[in-house]
Amino acid sequence: MSAPVFLVDAVSLQGVQVNDEVVLTGPEGRHAVSVLRINTGEVVELVDGNGLRVNGAVAGTSGADTLRVQVVELTVDPVAVLHITVVQALPKGDHGELAVDLLTQVGVDTIVPWAAMRSVTRWAPDRLDKAHAKWRSALSAAAKQSRRARWPILGELAATATVEKMIYELVAESGTAIVLHEAAITPVLDVPISGIGGASKVILVVGPEGGISDEERAAFRAAGAVEARLGPGVLRSSAAGAVAVAVLSAARNWGGPVVGGSST
Repeated sequence: MSAPVFLVDAVSLQGVQVNDEVVLTGPEGRHAVSVLRINTGEVVELVDGNGLRVNGAVAGTSGADTLRVQVVELTVDPVAVLHITVVQALPKGDHGELAVDLLTQVGVDTIVPWAAMRSVTRWAPDRLDKAHAKWRSALSAAAKQSRRARWPILGELAATATVEKMIYELVAESGTAIVLHEAAITPVLDVPISGIGGASKVILVVGPEGGISDEERAAFRAAGAVEARLGPGVLRSSAAGAVAVAVLSAARNWGGPVVGGSST
């Protein structure tokens, strides 16, 4: 059975060395002690969300929310060659959290919620923080479940004009922007992805259940995006991004070269 993973803020892990003790407390410590009932001697992993992974053994517990972990090994997960940002249109109901969960599991680097023209769901100004927190919670749970040391960045809610600007700036820097659309002719894997020194960046735009409007498609194409399809069928908005990330990652990241990896 794999060791459970807990998030620790980067400051607490800064400069930590083998045989040091790291204290896990707060909500993560409470989950470890009171929910999972982890005991002395058990193996756990601590991550900072930025790539650092600490393998350690529990040296002791105290109260309902404090765990002391003795460091056994330190590693830094490498940076993938292809950095993938998914602009995810707000799906209806809890499909947004499902989309975030799946995207995180398959290795996305950045998730940007998008208020598309045809999105049924709307994040009202007075509920914006609550809605964003739900996506953050889904990301956290999925990152732990998939044992990620590098967690995705969750951006703020973007308007179409903001997405258009993101595309324009990325393409200007030799990146690639892909709008997923069932009417496209080019398969995702046939889209040329340029990069410098082997590393590259791509934006994937995923529309809502009602589809991306003609106005939005035109704006994104004008900014430099290309349209591509995943296959003969039409996937749900909550699944399309994850499938596209998996397809691109299988071709460019998984089992391929990595950037910036190290271990101590």
